[in-house]
Amino acid sequence: MKKQAKFKNYIRNPGFNEVVDGFRILKNILLQTILILILSFLAISCSKSTLNEATPEERIRDARNDMDKRHYEKAYDTLDELRFVTAGTRLGGEVQFLLGETGFKRGKYPEAETHYAAYLNTYPDGPFSQQAVYKQALSKVKQLQKRKFLSFKAYIPHDRDISLLREARVLFEIYAERYPNGEWIDLAMQQAEELLIKEGKQELEIASFYLKKNSPRSALQRAKRVLDGTYPEDINAQARDIIRKAERSLPQD
Repeated sequence: MKKQAKFKNYIRNPGFNEVVDGFRILKNILLQTILILILSFLAISCSKSTLNEATPEERIRDARNDMDKRHYEKAYDTLDELRFVTAGTRLGGEVQFLLGETGFKRGKYPEAETHYAAYLNTYPDGPFSQQAVYKQALSKVKQLQKRKFLSFKAYIPHDRDISLLREARVLFEIYAERYPNGEWIDLAMQQAEELLIKEGKQELEIASFYLKKNSPRSALQRAKRVLDGTYPEDINAQARDIIRKAERSLPQD
């Protein structure tokens, strides 16, 4: 009892209370210091991460490096993220064109064609316009090469629409007209000539098919379309022959 009374008297001592208060103040100071240090560390980390975040130029360079390493999917993902960030800026055209390049490299030719076309619509005189025209045409050719052309002997083919063939040919002609001294001028002119012949032959085969199926009006319409074009004379001669046969097969009024 005496010891308890003595302890109670001790803690009532003003000096003891001052020591306790001092410890409390020191504890608060330490806690505040630790909190300040933590907040400062977080602020520095955030600022460093902001400083270390790659710029659009650096990310485009990374995408190009990935393309050089044939990491086309990774490059595409980077460029796709940059598409909206760089829209309307000087870098937007490069990003749009490179999206077409990654699509072409991955064999996704409709996707590549869309990106090249988007670039040309937005930046018709941009630094990549020559490449974009040629590669857009080439993307169409690649799509044609993937198609299986059906026989005209047994049934009406599902691909009577030869617009893709014609569009590819026209794009090569546009390239030759715009860039007579361009890097791919010889290839473009050769492709345009070959596609024109294929296009004419395709029209003749369809016209002949209609004639054999006793559809002279459809044959006549298709053959006249050939004469309205700029096909070689041997193709035009075959078209005139089909027209004569179709006119003789028309029902008499």
